[in-house]
Order: sequence, then structure tokens, then C-alpha cells
Amino acid sequence: MLSRVLLVEDQGLVRAGMRTLLHIVQPEVQVIEAGTFEEAEALLAQRMFDIVFLDIELRAAQSGLDLLVQIRDAGLPCKVIMLAASEDRELILRCIASGASGYIVKGCGDETVFARTLATVFQDGVFLPDSLFGHGESGLPAGALPIRTAPSLHPGWAEMGIAPRMLEVLYYVCQGLPNKSIARLMDIGEGTVRKTYVSDLLRLFKVTRRTELMIEVSRLGLRIPRPEVKVVKH
Repeated sequence: MLSRVLLVEDQGLVRAGMRTLLHIVQPEVQVIEAGTFEEAEALLAQRMFDIVFLDIELRAAQSGLDLLVQIRDAGLPCKVIMLAASEDRELILRCIASGASGYIVKGCGDETVFARTLATVFQDGVFLPDSLFGHGESGLPAGALPIRTAPSLHPGWAEMGIAPRMLEVLYYVCQGLPNKSIARLMDIGEGTVRKTYVSDLLRLFKVTRRTELMIEVSRLGLRIPRPEVKVVKH
């Protein structure tokens, strides 16, 4: 279960509203807030977070996208969900390609709609705007796999040809982690991640890029089970 969240949003009222919704969806969550790029940067250097909700427009010289790149370059194993007012397809794809594992449009509906998007994120699902799945727009083959209307914990991974280790890679890919970070977490070679696991996942989901893979996971409403924490014995 997620326990610590960093909420990066420069508008105090928006931040307060999101904090309230986060506690409604996940009452036990610990929400740490940052109103500026610098505050967020300092908190990320001091603490570990399970998930970061990151406003893309921070009204500063550096944007939320810049902070996302820093997070991924540092290899931090946290899920980053971008918050934005725009539903621009190219911007969404850019965020995913930079390491985001979700994208929420602020003002996308009433509070119940926003709460459902947060619930998807907290259930280890990948949330992306519906506009990204328009016919012929996503670059994905139609009908590659059946669409699921709700996050599914047991979609039949073995029947899909996804073994446990491959499923672990899929989880980390959906967190937006690069191959190097995945290799370190799984204690395997980066080449094994790229040439074996990621290549097989792309083939199974009938896509050609990691960005498309994450879009397809979101389209299907799949919930990727979190890998067990490995205890290192000394």
C-alpha cells in the first residue's frame, strides 16, 4: 500500500483540494506538499516517496517536466503522475516518454471523476486521458487485446504469456523507470531487461515502443501487481 506521497503544485487552493481528495481515496496516505520547484527538489533529496503528483506548470524557470527528468536521471523508484490543464496529445506523449507513469487533466470533471482517476493510480493502474485512445490516434493496433472497463488484478498473466519476472519488468516500465534502474532493482543486466523482457512485452502487447506499451496498459485498465520487496540478508 502506498504510504508517502509528494504533491507538487504551486497553487495553494488546488493543492488543498487535491490533498483532500487524496485522503478520501487513500485515508492512510501521508501527503507532503511542495509549492515550488526548489521545495520539491529538496524534499526528493531528503526522503523517499512512493508516488509524486507533479504539476507540469510551476510558473518558474524550470517546469514540472524538468523535475520529472531529474527524478528519472537520479533513478528514484517512485511513480510520477503529471498534473496539467492541457489535454494536448503531444504533451502527454512527451511526459510518458520522459518517465511519467500517468497524466491527469486538472478540471477533467467533477470531484467523483477526479477521485476515480486517483483510485486508478493508487491501485497501481496507469491513468491516461481518454482522448489518447481515440480511433487511429494512439498509433496502437485496434483490438490488440480486449478492453477492460475497470482495473483488473487477475487478468490471467500466464495465459497472456507473461511470466513472473516479465511481469515485474512490466510493473517497473509502468512506473516510468528506465532500463538501467530496472536492472539495478532486479539485479540483472541492463541488456537482459532491454533485449529479453522489454522486447517480449512489446511483442506480446503488439506495440513497438515503451510509450505505446504504457498506453495499452492504461487502455486495458490493467493493474500490475507490485513486486515483493526483496530482503537482503547479511
